[in-house]
Amino acid sequence: MDKLDCINAFISVVENGNFSKAAHKLNISRDQVSKRIFHLENTFGTSLFIRNTRNMNLTSSGQKFYGRCKIIEKELELAENDFIFDQKYPEGVLTINAPHSFTKTCFPEIISKFKEKYPRIIINVLFSDNELSTTESNFDIILKIEEEVKEKNSHLIDTYYRRFYGTTSYFKKNKKPETIKDLTKHNIFLHSKSDLKSNTIISPPKLICNNSDILLDFCKKDKGLIFLPEFLVKKSEYNGEIIRCLDDFYSSKLYFYAIIPYAEKTPKKIQVFLECVKDFLSNPETNPSIN
Repeated sequence: MDKLDCINAFISVVENGNFSKAAHKLNISRDQVSKRIFHLENTFGTSLFIRNTRNMNLTSSGQKFYGRCKIIEKELELAENDFIFDQKYPEGVLTINAPHSFTKTCFPEIISKFKEKYPRIIINVLFSDNELSTTESNFDIILKIEEEVKEKNSHLIDTYYRRFYGTTSYFKKNKKPETIKDLTKHNIFLHSKSDLKSNTIISPPKLICNNSDILLDFCKKDKGLIFLPEFLVKKSEYNGEIIRCLDDFYSSKLYFYAIIPYAEKTPKKIQVFLECVKDFLSNPETNPSIN
């Protein structure tokens, strides 16, 4: 039998005077109240009440126990208030891992918006391109953008595609490609050899680099075309630094997702951060680079 239920029944009997009124107050049967009191008395090996036909008085042990129970009741109330407060105003340190390329996206704006809304949460961000898992690290959230989601406890944020981009000045000097075959006339910069696996991109790349910042920099300097996820270049595209080409050609779907070390009962600070990221990316008013 649950000890807290028994304590609540005991307090109610003391404060309401008898089993019947206590049962009504607790919305349970009189028999249930009686069983709970009997369980306490049997557990402690002593009587808690002096029973007679008119009223129920506490024994000396019952009086001491009542005082302790009121302290427990108060502590539970305080604990419940603390929990409600933490749910409404989450706090603590939130450790996040994200790829280096996220520094050039809207990620800084997301962090800024999040800090405005939840100032009691301390953000600790590490940008790294190393393969990590939450079971082998101390991160609360690991952000990834990949072609498939393999990890457990994954939370999908959005989906994107890799597309081709160049600068306006580059296309003034080099005719804008209209078909995949036209790419043979251009300098192509790829993020990895996996972009060639489909054999759709038949042009030999001038550079393969797993750092999208470097590729984006080459593109902005009119050196050639890049093939990168929309998410990583949206800010540069919105600012007019680069423009998309070959609208009908794009990669297989990419998944922007987060992995966390919790299968159940995700801490509130993680929940609100993931919600903040999704809201930001889906709201054109807060993120004008998303059209």
